[in-house]
Amino acid sequence: MLRREPLPDDPDLRVYRERPNVVREVRLPPEVELPWTCVVVKCFGWRGVQHYLSSPLKRSRAMKAYRTACHLLAHGLCTPIPLGVLEERRWGFVQYNVYVTAALTDVITLQEYCATLPDGPAGLEEVVRLVATSLRRMHDSGLWHRDMVTSNLLLTGAPGNRQVSLVDLNRARRIPYMPMVLRAMDLARMGWWERLPQLCALYSVGRFSATRLLWFVHLYGHWRTWRWHMRRALKPLRARLRI
Repeated sequence: MLRREPLPDDPDLRVYRERPNVVREVRLPPEVELPWTCVVVKCFGWRGVQHYLSSPLKRSRAMKAYRTACHLLAHGLCTPIPLGVLEERRWGFVQYNVYVTAALTDVITLQEYCATLPDGPAGLEEVVRLVATSLRRMHDSGLWHRDMVTSNLLLTGAPGNRQVSLVDLNRARRIPYMPMVLRAMDLARMGWWERLPQLCALYSVGRFSATRLLWFVHLYGHWRTWRWHMRRALKPLRARLRI
């Protein structure tokens, strides 16, 4: 049985999210003697009772994230180094699952970068190229991310030497063949509409029709907007039924 303890509060460390998943940095004590002084701990919560009831039939989200991170590293892609998984089950039902990675330094999300543009327009051009290359390599490796929002793309390093790291990996799926429609769905989830034509052109060069890819992205984007309005209208009923 795992002994659960609250994560320590440290005002100097970053808190990424509080609910439904708790994601925050935790400082390691010196006596641990590990090469990392700080780690990121993600404690997974539940968005609905249906996810808890189906948990005996599948891997925990922490284990999914760990396996996906190993896949990315094996294919030369960047993600925070996975350090471990903690999981507790009762009668097969997941009670507690935690994913731990090394903390990145000097990191900014793509969402924050686009809002502040710390390197100016020239820096943004470099970032668009890096993102397009990283996403294409990820898809070519057989990984469909399924949660590719701009806050799940982390930028590290100085201008001219930046790297893109992928995070929030628990929804990802590995498939033997990556059709264009699945690639387009990941690109559409980013919601990076002002840079989408350039992103699709860089992503497609030498491989795909950028026009066709952009058409799929816009089609899926319109469907996601319609679904968002429907889910918003049904939200009171979903809250009452706890689904």
